[in-house]
Amino acid sequence: MKWFKHQSDANMNAKLQEIIFDHGIEGYGLYWYCLELVAQNVTSDNLTFELEHDARIIGRNIGMPANRVEEIMKSFIANDLFSASEGRIQCLKLAQRCDDFTAKAVRRNGVKSLKIQSAGLKPSESDKVHLEEEDRSKKKKIEEENNNSLSRCRDAINAVIEQMNAILNSKYKASTKSHAQNISARLDEGHSVDDLILVVKDRLSAWGSDPKMAQYLRPQTMFQAGKFNGYLMAAKTTTVAKQSVFNTQTQNYGDDQL
Repeated sequence: MKWFKHQSDANMNAKLQEIIFDHGIEGYGLYWYCLELVAQNVTSDNLTFELEHDARIIGRNIGMPANRVEEIMKSFIANDLFSASEGRIQCLKLAQRCDDFTAKAVRRNGVKSLKIQSAGLKPSESDKVHLEEEDRSKKKKIEEENNNSLSRCRDAINAVIEQMNAILNSKYKASTKSHAQNISARLDEGHSVDDLILVVKDRLSAWGSDPKMAQYLRPQTMFQAGKFNGYLMAAKTTTVAKQSVFNTQTQNYGDDQL
């Protein structure tokens, strides 16, 4: 693929906004660098749109630690910018933005799955089918564990959403799966309902007056893994600082001083 379409307002895409918010220009730059790597390997005979470079090589090429590359790549996958299967990463959305020559090949041949192209077989004939079954089994187990956690934490989830809506004057629903999963995951880590509400209040204080940041006053952002602990620490630090100021300003007087 010689080139792909890049809209001038791509940075305003909601999913890329999440990346920018969480990882700054590092994340935004890495996203486009990875797309370039994918595009370089796309030909009329190779339409998998796979990212063939691993985190170690990417990190070496751009001067970023491999673990940092992996962290940001997980965010790409979580935000559905890339997809992952059996440890291999694809960006099938790039098929909609490819150059004219590649677009014709895509229309003619379709986007090929990694398994079909690499094995030259139909999925049912592949020697890797047992891996798919194992992957399905793992996903089913994870889904069952998540459902058990949601059931166990249902009352606490309802309490968090109810208090959050009262604080933010919002209308989030405890029945929304992503909200419930983020909250239950933090509760499973040992955090309390009070901890989550403390973060909501602190983020409202920090972001509420800034229209650009106020959009992130939502469960998906405030309770997400990798961010919540930092927000909680900031909230507790702010609380301690306020208490310290109050105690410093409070004086105790004897009867003869009143």
